[in-house]
Amino acid sequence: MTRPNVDTLRNSGEYQLVESFAIDEMTQFLAREAGLQADNSGKLAKNKAGFWFLMLGMGLFGGAIGWLIGAAFKDSVDQQWLGAGWQLGLGVLAFFVIVLPLHEMIHAIFFKFLGAPKVGFGYSAKGLMVYAYSQKFVMQLRENALVAAMPFLLITSLLVALLVFVPQLQFVWLIILIFHTLGCMGDFILIKHAWTNRRKNMLTYDDLEEKRTYFFVKS
Repeated sequence: MTRPNVDTLRNSGEYQLVESFAIDEMTQFLAREAGLQADNSGKLAKNKAGFWFLMLGMGLFGGAIGWLIGAAFKDSVDQQWLGAGWQLGLGVLAFFVIVLPLHEMIHAIFFKFLGAPKVGFGYSAKGLMVYAYSQKFVMQLRENALVAAMPFLLITSLLVALLVFVPQLQFVWLIILIFHTLGCMGDFILIKHAWTNRRKNMLTYDDLEEKRTYFFVKS
């Protein structure tokens, strides 16, 4: 399938715009796709708030698995290089200074792998997020899901390997694993969105000049 460009989506008459939102509104889009709804008082409905507990549970589950892996190497764990408190603090620092930039870099690498001519990074103070983007690069939702999934797959694999081979710093790896799993929530929701719309010929692109994201379907 030939990849259409932005001009084709907008002007050929073959595609229909189904959704567009400002990048600062991304968190609202993610909340909607997660199934979260607000009642008249503006509070989350109790039956929908379970999603957040699911995300928390995923993070804790990842940490528990990591803990068990570290415990399997008890002889090395008994020779920890730093106390647990220092390791936890180092893990939090490493998450923000190293892992978060690495996460976005992996997104950017896979944008380039798919053929995006221009990639970059940005942040939204309103949405409390940082992001990688591919400027006006049209993608199918399954491609978008691939880009979303890769940081979780690669970084989680790396952290599990570190737990196995460097268990003396297991608390560092554990706190990063938990934080990163929870931080991937937006990526998980984008994967869910792609799966939900898998039968539609839906395409998406970002325009950082307009600071908007667009979704089109073929008419």
